[in-house]
Amino acid sequence: MPTDYFPLKENTRFEYKYKSTEFEGVAKIFIDIVKVAKKPGKTVAQVQMIFELRDTHTDDYSITRDAKWLTTADGVIVGGRREFPLPSKEGVTWKESPDENEIVSMSDKVSIKAGKFKNCMKVVTRLAGGDTGKSVRYYAPGVGYILEEYTSEDKICELELVAVGKIPPPPAKKKK
Repeated sequence: MPTDYFPLKENTRFEYKYKSTEFEGVAKIFIDIVKVAKKPGKTVAQVQMIFELRDTHTDDYSITRDAKWLTTADGVIVGGRREFPLPSKEGVTWKESPDENEIVSMSDKVSIKAGKFKNCMKVVTRLAGGDTGKSVRYYAPGVGYILEEYTSEDKICELELVAVGKIPPPPAKKKK
């Protein structure tokens, strides 16, 4: 079985810290995989993204895995994108106009707050072919999306995994 660089496990919460030149401070991002449905030829995860800075914003979207791609319909730094082709291997390239993507490594070591990870997949995106900046993102085997460093003409961002756990139950409603 090939290594899973983006497991879609129901009731899983990914907590990230997010820094960007678009705002002051450090935001907390929660990516909750709420429900996973297997359909003919694909798996679709319903996801809730919670953004906390001074207030809280919530967005719902989906992540789809089919025979050829793992695709997100939304995201923290950029909107939806093809995260990577399946099966994944070093040297594979793809275009999402105007950007150019390449899996440059399947063996990177990454040390972040959430832990030390080895055999990580490293994807480099040249924004507008490299004219407007680049993004470097890492996926850890059995864990998923752990780190992204994004530098463009109009913003610089870093998204780093802090913890992985279960989605907490909703707070109990207070009785009157």
